[in-house]
Amino acid sequence: MYGQDERKGGEVLLFQHVDMTVSPEEQAADLNAMSKPSFKVKAYNIILSFDDEDTEKIRQMEERRRYRFEREIIKAFIAEMEKRGTNITDCPFVVARHGNTDNEHFHMTVLTTTVGGEHIHDSYIKKNAIRSAAKISEDFGLRAAPKALRNEIAHQVATGERDANLKGTRRVRNRQSNTTENIQDRMRRREAVEKAERRKAMLKRNIERIARESTAANFAEKLKSEGMTLCQLPKGWGVTVTLEEDKERTYTFAQLDVDNDMVTPLLVIPPKEKKEPSNKRKVSERKRTTPSPSGSITHAVKKAGRVLNSAGGQSGGYSREDEVSKGRYEDSDEEWLRRGGHSM
Repeated sequence: MYGQDERKGGEVLLFQHVDMTVSPEEQAADLNAMSKPSFKVKAYNIILSFDDEDTEKIRQMEERRRYRFEREIIKAFIAEMEKRGTNITDCPFVVARHGNTDNEHFHMTVLTTTVGGEHIHDSYIKKNAIRSAAKISEDFGLRAAPKALRNEIAHQVATGERDANLKGTRRVRNRQSNTTENIQDRMRRREAVEKAERRKAMLKRNIERIARESTAANFAEKLKSEGMTLCQLPKGWGVTVTLEEDKERTYTFAQLDVDNDMVTPLLVIPPKEKKEPSNKRKVSERKRTTPSPSGSITHAVKKAGRVLNSAGGQSGGYSREDEVSKGRYEDSDEEWLRRGGHSM
């Protein structure tokens, strides 16, 4: 196929429903066989091209990042076409990059027959392609054809997608942010979002797989064995996981779109681990609940003194220490209490 012509530096960036293990000529023959004879137009060739300034910025990127950036542009273009009624995701297509000219550009060859044998909805396909290209150029900080961008902005204002008062604002901001650094920053943000979405999809699959293999008694334990801790959050049940950066992240089952019918019967509050009190706490409790023998006798002596005074016995201030100092009794608490008439 023309897009893969090696003489023009053809390099495939994206494809779907096409056997890339065979030669371009064999691919073209396969696509021709898939196309219905009754369809007047067999395929469309859509060209996405960049101006000199954007070409220079893109070609300054490191090769791996440039490759990913260009694939993102193509995917965004296809998604934008689908929003406008031209869905090519069910059609065989090949997107190739040509490097034989001064301007970076792609060739997208799209069969008009879907894999189900139906005809693609191609009404206004040219207009949709031009305006989709202008829209993604604006989103990615690239320069769009002025007329196409004006038409796209007018369309957004008419459909309520853009405030009429901001009609020219985004175009000015677009020119200011049209630098290689900002383009790469957009790519980094997109990659971070994609990585987060892949992580959430993986967690969803793993949780539902574990749920199918578990009971309420071992669901939490099986989650933990695979790096997920079951927890009850203000917004519902979920899991806490540790990421590659050693950071913990918590997701609810609703955020992960986990099947409620599958996990709800298994949700049991995990038992809390009992923590042994520290030695300091044990010592303080022992002091509070088990007084020493000397402390017990001192308490009994003071109590006995209060009882004697209230009964009109010995005068206040007359104590065991006085009796012992006069040599009347032995230095014994029990002896003094017995002689003083207090029953032990």
